[in-house]
Amino acid sequence: MDLNIKLRFHLFNFFNESTYLKSALIPMLAIELVLLTLYFSINLYISTRNQDMLLREVENNLLTITTIEAKSIDNQLGEVARFTRLLQHAQETFFAHPEVCRLPNGPPRLERDPNGAYYKAEDNGGASLYYAATTTIGESEQRKAFCSEDLDPLFKSTVDANPIVTQAYLNTRDAMVRVYPFMHNAAERFGTTWDVNELAFYYEADAAHNPERRPVWTSAYLDPAGQGWVISSIAPVYRGDVLEGVTGLDVTIERFIRHILDLNLSWQAMPFMVDRDGTILAMPPGIEQIFGLRELLEHDYAGPLGTTPSKPDAYNILKSENPSFRTGMLEFFRSGQSLSELRIDETRYVLIQQPIPQTGWRLMVLVNEQRILAPIEALRDLSNHIGYAAIGVMVVFYLGFLLLLLVSVQRLSNHIVSPIHALSAATSDLGQRLHSQPLQPAGILEVDQLSHNFNEMAVELDKRTSQLVEAKLAKQVQEHEARTLARMANTDLLTEVYNRRKIEAILSEELASLSDPDDSFGLILCDIDHFKLVNDQHGHLAGDQVLIEMTRLLRAQLRKGDSLGRWGGEEFLIVCPQINRDGIEQTAEKLRLGIAGHGFPIVGTMTASFGVTLARPGESRTELVARVDAALYAAKAAGRNRVHSDI
Repeated sequence: MDLNIKLRFHLFNFFNESTYLKSALIPMLAIELVLLTLYFSINLYISTRNQDMLLREVENNLLTITTIEAKSIDNQLGEVARFTRLLQHAQETFFAHPEVCRLPNGPPRLERDPNGAYYKAEDNGGASLYYAATTTIGESEQRKAFCSEDLDPLFKSTVDANPIVTQAYLNTRDAMVRVYPFMHNAAERFGTTWDVNELAFYYEADAAHNPERRPVWTSAYLDPAGQGWVISSIAPVYRGDVLEGVTGLDVTIERFIRHILDLNLSWQAMPFMVDRDGTILAMPPGIEQIFGLRELLEHDYAGPLGTTPSKPDAYNILKSENPSFRTGMLEFFRSGQSLSELRIDETRYVLIQQPIPQTGWRLMVLVNEQRILAPIEALRDLSNHIGYAAIGVMVVFYLGFLLLLLVSVQRLSNHIVSPIHALSAATSDLGQRLHSQPLQPAGILEVDQLSHNFNEMAVELDKRTSQLVEAKLAKQVQEHEARTLARMANTDLLTEVYNRRKIEAILSEELASLSDPDDSFGLILCDIDHFKLVNDQHGHLAGDQVLIEMTRLLRAQLRKGDSLGRWGGEEFLIVCPQINRDGIEQTAEKLRLGIAGHGFPIVGTMTASFGVTLARPGESRTELVARVDAALYAAKAAGRNRVHSDI
């Protein structure tokens, strides 16, 4: 007889005994109820703990990411501020030497507009110019309008070099405006009158508001030049103790959101930026929906703007019409804490803030708490549904048992076999997921022991897997830090090419591997002609810009395998593997022509002298460097701006 049939036959006879109901059925029912109670209780406890742990972990992760992003934003804004200081220095030099008048783009065509404004009528590749009709244009004003053309190359290079900057400008105390890029309708845009003292970006830079005379950042305001809503890095321009004007760089809110707030944060967290007074400077569409605001990006300029309107109070989170929101944000803003919880219209959010030291602004990140806890709640609901299903199965099981013994026996046999199947399925899935679902007790000692052992094994496996993942992540972090340190140790901080120690090491490696005279490598030593005059006439900042631009030109002309390093001061050493005499000389000549034909910001044209040679088997690094150095000096002695070969 089949084993399954025998089992059911014996179970049928046993269940027919009336004593079974008292001795087995009722205790079994009680045990089932206790187990279900424990199941729901434990499920609730585990779900609550998991929610708390997940929430804390997400908060810590977002706080770490926000801190990193805040530092990155601070660096970007600091770069714009450094460009502003460069403009400030150049314009103070311009006002300090009114006798100097250079026209890099040729004489401008200045005309009177029908509204009386004096303006630049034709784009010559530089900035636009405007004088208010209320300003009497005498000889000094006309000379300032002409000679300030000398500032245009720096304006252009500054705007072109920074992707978040939209325009550079100079506003003077006598209502002159020079702004790049060129505006064809400057006279119409600025109108008849132009009172600089009414402009936020002007009085925020005066002696009362900025006694240190350093670059500062404005809050968001409506740009009179037609750029829409912008924020500006501004700096006063003094001639002695006289405030001649204010220079600045504009960043539109649209570019700020696109280039700076475009952060890929987990859990659909949304960043936004507020100024030191709580006014929202920039926010993505997700924040707009939550706060019920629409970001101000563009403006319909129906006519000239004589002022610089700021954002309305509706955009100030500390002046919200929602009392609970206003109170919560005010407490969090003043507390200086990095993390808090916020309720908006019955929705709970995690709110994170990190300061931007460069400006005093704050990068804030808002994430819906429900979105974080959704996976845990879904898992809890699934577990509850499983529990409810178990209750239904139990009720049906016992009702069916009383009505039809054979059906009960069949279901009992299924009850015995099901955990074995579950254990088998769980064994098959072991290792497929990071966290295995624990097997539930089945009420069968042997099977429960197997399930218990399996659960312990799965927990231990999850633990070791987590440890392995953590160790791997730690190793990756260490490797990244090691690579960063190695790059810093081998790179010149100003020009970002190899420093002398690194280029000497490359040169030594090439010499050590050189054995065949036909498989030689070349060496080029480049020196910028009359570089000291750049520092003397234009300052060390301009000299640094020349060095940076020089390395960019050299790198653009070299092969992929060539190595470029700063040898010292204005000298650069280039190692060119696997090259012959014609190749090394042609390379040097191409570099020389590229430099001579390039226009450098501020200083104009520059030239360089080159010494070239090929390495010889058996010679030392000192001998090789001495030969190429002698070739360089021969090029300089022959009149500079030439290539001299020692081959």
